Amino acid sequence: MNKGLIYITIDWVIEKLNFLNLVELFKFIALKINDNNKITTIRLAVDIFIILKWVLIISLWFFNVKNEFINILVWYLIFTNVYTYFYHHSWDKDLSETDFDLDRIKRRFLNLLLSIAFNVVSFAYLFAQPFANNFKWKNDYSTLSESLSLSAANSLATSYDSVKSVSDCGNNLLLIQIIISFVFFTIILSNSIPQPKTD
Repeated sequence: MNKGLIYITIDWVIEKLNFLNLVELFKFIALKINDNNKITTIRLAVDIFIILKWVLIISLWFFNVKNEFINILVWYLIFTNVYTYFYHHSWDKDLSETDFDLDRIKRRFLNLLLSIAFNVVSFAYLFAQPFANNFKWKNDYSTLSESLSLSAANSLATSYDSVKSVSDCGNNLLLIQIIISFVFFTIILSNSIPQPKTD
């Protein structure tokens, strides 16, 4: 109890949430298939998961898929996306290792950038597809460029004058994206670049 009640409780919750993260299932399955080289197997599983979630969000947008189940799935991917990078860049016990090789540093940074981009694209999909009627679009319908521009601008907490929110739901979506972007750009990014090994 010398770590304090609040820390112990929050740490327990964060560690347990890791079991609800789909990427951890990919890692588990990959290690069951091949546990000869653990690090390579885990990295491959993570790469496959990243590729699949990108293919999914692009396909949903391309085929104009929108329904309640898909909305829940996209929100799940957004929140596990931010949770994964919070956990592995700010919370995980591996952070106690101060020596990271250069390839690991580059890989972590690349995955972080992909995660931030996925956040922008996922919110753009939400703005353009299931929640399009909560925004006033330039030509009265959402476009790929306008929704991506809105999402990118909002993630940087700047305005995009061509599209305006016209409802509380739209305002809430914009606010949620700003909060998630704040987590990425301040907490995670500041802790995501450990120093390389020195000989």
